[in-house]
Amino acid sequence: MSGIKVKDPTSFCSSFIQQYFKNGLGGGWTKRDVDVLVFYLLLQDGRYSLPRDIFKACRELKLTEAKVRRLYQDAQIRYMQYSEEEAKKRFIEVVESGAIEMKDKRITFTIREPLLRQYFEEWVANEQGFVDSSFNKNLVILSVDTFTRVLDHIANPDMPVDRIKDDLKEKENIEISKDPHDRKGLIGIFVEEFVKSAGKESGAWSIRAIAFTLRSMILG
Repeated sequence: MSGIKVKDPTSFCSSFIQQYFKNGLGGGWTKRDVDVLVFYLLLQDGRYSLPRDIFKACRELKLTEAKVRRLYQDAQIRYMQYSEEEAKKRFIEVVESGAIEMKDKRITFTIREPLLRQYFEEWVANEQGFVDSSFNKNLVILSVDTFTRVLDHIANPDMPVDRIKDDLKEKENIEISKDPHDRKGLIGIFVEEFVKSAGKESGAWSIRAIAFTLRSMILG
């Protein structure tokens, strides 16, 4: 870590000592445990903002991308857990960023955050679906049918269908020609438009409209 400076050395050292001495001196810590703690403290100090700074961390820590990602995953699991509600918000942000596309009639999401990917894969598993991330761990690939079931699983059970339709017309200038009277109908229309948008089809809803609708459906 030669040349790496932390912004708040006092807080960094205090947090390290507090964790390291939690179960007595060392407390059975392995080198890996210490590495994960130090990496977490670097994140807390603001040295890195992952996943954005993944390559900066690789360069400064002299580690491969795979090793930095594993450190990030362990740091999240041990020290940076967040709720499922927060995971839903972060998933909406993934969609909002435009990190989606259609490949061979399957939807591909780019999810670089390990904990969010775990939540997403759990949602898929709950619906007896299958995620293919064998080619690249940052890519989550699933069928349209599986995505529809996942969306139904994580969406607000009391989804305000009429209000969402009114908001789409007022804020995004989108009037739904079909007339979904219930939650299932609106999810069906949304998935149709989502697939068109991911496939960059002509006349598709904008990513902004997709994210706006998704946020309303999930968070209410």
